[in-house]
Amino acid sequence: MSAHAAPASTGATAPSLETLVQRAISAWGISAAIAVAVALICFRATGGLDLGPATDTEMALTLGSGALVALAFALDAPSGGRIWGTGTAAALFALAMFTALSVAWSVQPNHSWIEANRTLSYAASFAGAIALVRLFPTRWRSVLAGVLLATVYVSGYAVATKVFPATLNPSATLARLNAVFNYWNAVGLTAALGVPACLWLGSRREGHGVVAALAPAAVCLLLVTILLAYSRGALLALGVGLALWFVFTPLRLRAAAVLAIGAIGAAPVIAWTFAQPALTTDVSTGPTGAIVSGPSLALRDSAGHELGLLLLGAFVACIAASLVVRFAALRTPPSAHLRRRLGIAVLVVLALMPASFAISLAASQRGLFGSISHDWNTLTSTSAPLPGNSATRLTQLGSIRALYWSDALKIWNAHPVAGVGAGGFQTAFLEYAPAGTLVEDAHGYVVQTLADLGLIGLALSLIVAALWLAAVARTAGPFRRGANAPGTESAERIGLLTMIAIVAIFVVHSSVDITWFVPGDAVIALLCAGWVAGRGPHGAVLARGRLRLDHLRHSRIAALGAAAAILLAVVVAWAQWQPLRSQDSATAALIAQGNGDTAAAIADEKQAFSIDPLDYQPLQDLGYSESDAAATARQPAVARSDLLAGQRAFARAVQLEPSNPFTWYYLALFDFIDLNSPSAAVRDVAPALHLYPNYIPAQTLYLKALASAQAQAAAAARRRAAAKRAAARPPARHSTKPVRRH
Repeated sequence: MSAHAAPASTGATAPSLETLVQRAISAWGISAAIAVAVALICFRATGGLDLGPATDTEMALTLGSGALVALAFALDAPSGGRIWGTGTAAALFALAMFTALSVAWSVQPNHSWIEANRTLSYAASFAGAIALVRLFPTRWRSVLAGVLLATVYVSGYAVATKVFPATLNPSATLARLNAVFNYWNAVGLTAALGVPACLWLGSRREGHGVVAALAPAAVCLLLVTILLAYSRGALLALGVGLALWFVFTPLRLRAAAVLAIGAIGAAPVIAWTFAQPALTTDVSTGPTGAIVSGPSLALRDSAGHELGLLLLGAFVACIAASLVVRFAALRTPPSAHLRRRLGIAVLVVLALMPASFAISLAASQRGLFGSISHDWNTLTSTSAPLPGNSATRLTQLGSIRALYWSDALKIWNAHPVAGVGAGGFQTAFLEYAPAGTLVEDAHGYVVQTLADLGLIGLALSLIVAALWLAAVARTAGPFRRGANAPGTESAERIGLLTMIAIVAIFVVHSSVDITWFVPGDAVIALLCAGWVAGRGPHGAVLARGRLRLDHLRHSRIAALGAAAAILLAVVVAWAQWQPLRSQDSATAALIAQGNGDTAAAIADEKQAFSIDPLDYQPLQDLGYSESDAAATARQPAVARSDLLAGQRAFARAVQLEPSNPFTWYYLALFDFIDLNSPSAAVRDVAPALHLYPNYIPAQTLYLKALASAQAQAAAAARRRAAAKRAAARPPARHSTKPVRRH
């Protein structure tokens, strides 16, 4: 801005861009921005499987990360030195590109495109986190505070749907918490991701004591959320994350106090809730929405209000207990020797927990090894009894995941190198699926990757993990050296270890569930992982300069890098948008078809396929629209032409996905009903039965078409026989007698 624009009376100049940026990036500003962004992603994307919200989220992540990378190129100081974390980011982008390449051999290429879009948005988010640490290398507290605020808010809303069901979730039928994500295990994972941040907040040496006293209340809320979601995977992942945190951080006593106060506060809330049928019984509704069985909405609302009061009391008790403990520690602080002994005691307790569990197994009826064998068989058996949808599942091992994992390994054995293509498990699974079973995912990242991308995809994933672990060792290790040293470096190292624990929780949970599909949870882990990888050694931050706009003006590389980041983000976001555009056109076609405008429906379906030529669904819709056009055609020749055009659309869908049983089935159904060609239907339904042997509609169609084809063949044989007899019959003789004339 020129000097003429400044007020003449004071002679003040307008603040520079650098000053404005510095003012906008206060600690609370970044924390609030991260918390709001994560919360918006959670509420918008939900479980990540609805194409519309998922696409919006992926585009926002891609464009936002591109803007951060461009801003880092524009404002990063010339003395910034090496850009840490680029190796891990490059490996993650390589995995995303291989996911996109799998379209070429995928059994369901439109799903591969969608999975490529998701993976690219995750890779962009990781790169955006690296750019964030380049821009604000000392704002690690803001990252942890933002994660904590987001997880507490989302978990609090989930619990609030139980407290105020009539207001927030009147149509809920399940007792398990599933609000926000529409998936209870994702709710539990979100709460688990926030617990290490609570331990950091409540145990750190700096900061206001009153703020730290809120940490046990947050732990209480998060534990209640996990248990009311009945999420066994979240408990397992949280256990691993807490073990890492307590082993590698020096603030064990403070953290143990925070965790203990929060757990004690949560215990009576959970015990009371599990004893209330109005809060733990599922609701069954009829076709009209009326409740057939289960508690009424009024009963649930009343019990929910009581739960809210109990929670409020638990929060107050946790805060009061935390303040008492902190003031007592300030008045009579324990000696260094006592703190060391108590810290060792915490580690001993952690070590004794698995030992005590082993002793209890040894004292059981089956003995130690018998109990381990029985539990392992229960966990991995495909025929083990499944746990009920109640709180009792928290103590049971059985799960349907064993069936999914077994079938995923069967798919991998059939396609070991490159798999069946990203997102192809849903289709390839049908060959082994029981009748009426449709499963979209294998519920485990490793087995899903083996089935979808084979050994190559797993190898790329392991490379990403290895490079990130190397970055962890560089950033936060060695784990013992200087852990108790005073100063900024020690405090930051504890914060980095907290981020590592958060990432570990996400990795463990995603290994046994589908939560890497949930953008809200994945973004939290990617933000922490990218920050740790991009942080670099402590000396790298000390050598950094201030953010300067003239870096962009005087560096051609910076200008090119910023422009390339924006351009690449726009291109990727455009690609991510195309499946949704195709779906919107297909929806418009359905509306036109409902309005009786077959011509407009045909045009919209052709446009949908031209936008996304990997999706077979618009082709099938086009086939039915052509059939409708044939039904209204006035000339038989035109009607026949429309029917043949419809058959070509179904046949093209088969060419697009020949390993999909449903493309064959609908082609056969069109042949049988619309073209009245049962022999063609028998021919086309056979591959569907091969690909999905237990598909009852295909079996029924095969039997009907076979009977009809045999009847047609018999009728044709009778006509041919009649024609032969007619041809073999001698011609009629005419009389040669003269006509008598009168």
